[in-house]
Amino acid sequence: MPEWRPSLFADDPRPVVVVFRSPVFNAAETFVAAQAAGLLRYQPLVLGLYGKGHVPEALDGRVLLASRGQELALKLFGAAGGLAEGVTGLRPKLIHAHFGPDGTLALPLARRLGVPLVTSLRGYDVTRPPLRLLRSGRVSWMRHALWRRSLMKDGALFLAVSNALRDQAIAAGYPAERTLTHYNGVDLSRFEPGGDHDGKTILHVGRLVEKKGTSVLLRAFAEVHGRHPGASLVILGDGPLQGSLERLAGELGLGEAVRFLGFQSPAVVAEWMQRAVVVAVPSLRAEDGDAEGLPNVVLEAAASGRAVVASDHGGIGEAVEHGETGFIVPEGWVAPLALRLAELLESAELRGRLGSAARMLAEARFDLRKQIERLETLYDAVTSTSAIATR
Repeated sequence: MPEWRPSLFADDPRPVVVVFRSPVFNAAETFVAAQAAGLLRYQPLVLGLYGKGHVPEALDGRVLLASRGQELALKLFGAAGGLAEGVTGLRPKLIHAHFGPDGTLALPLARRLGVPLVTSLRGYDVTRPPLRLLRSGRVSWMRHALWRRSLMKDGALFLAVSNALRDQAIAAGYPAERTLTHYNGVDLSRFEPGGDHDGKTILHVGRLVEKKGTSVLLRAFAEVHGRHPGASLVILGDGPLQGSLERLAGELGLGEAVRFLGFQSPAVVAEWMQRAVVVAVPSLRAEDGDAEGLPNVVLEAAASGRAVVASDHGGIGEAVEHGETGFIVPEGWVAPLALRLAELLESAELRGRLGSAARMLAEARFDLRKQIERLETLYDAVTSTSAIATR
């Protein structure tokens, strides 16, 4: 983890926003790091409980990690005094926590500092029932299940990553007037059209967990491969289901037509977007309620000018216009997924038309810079009209 450098903040005239994330950062959470690193009128202080790496260069010297004692005090007792001492001198304007459980953890800190708390809601933190969170065995999730009503009451602003997730959040009890939709955004200069695709590769990107629908994709690809023996499926990502998914690919007789390449950096993901002819996003609701808000890979594919075949799940329909920028298929269904993938493999004209429209949609709706500008406007509004009561 890069060395903490307080002098950076003294030399920067911009107001400070505390970006709170317990792990700094999980490998798959590039969207959190990109948003923090891309702030324009505010300067980020990333406050975490433990380091995981994956910190972009733009945040060097801006990451402060809690001691083990401070972490336990916050998680077990909601005691934020030690953490507050470390940041009070920087006079932060607000705290922005990512995911509901981190919002609940950050609430005592916001109260101690007397600043508003903004919480981004991203998927499982809304869709998993409280009982499932309590049974998870994870302290932060259990704490969230027990204290989320306090977060709903005292949080200044909640940002859902899609309209669909906002609706679910409001149904779960989040205040409608303080719960807005704010899309993640994607770096349009990193993910852009072009490159020489190989005419045969279907790309799938994401953690290998149930909600990503990878097992459904493997079964659909088996049907596609039967019609197009030269087709290949490349899977970028790792996770607890990798072993079982590799076995399933073997049982389906797919052999070397499927490649599991593990977690890859955003730069490598962007390269594979250039090589692929279509991106598959067959997300589904997991048995424990885990579901997507709006997976960032959909935005990255659109920015790359690649058509997407995705399931009718979460907020995906807000980024994939059926028949215009890609195809939406029923969640968990193998045959329609296989049909649409084969259709795109077979038609360069269709791929080109949908991909061009997808890029235009990304430019209009998901430009990271524009989304950060909007986020900072929300920061302005929160800091000028809202404050959390200290107690």
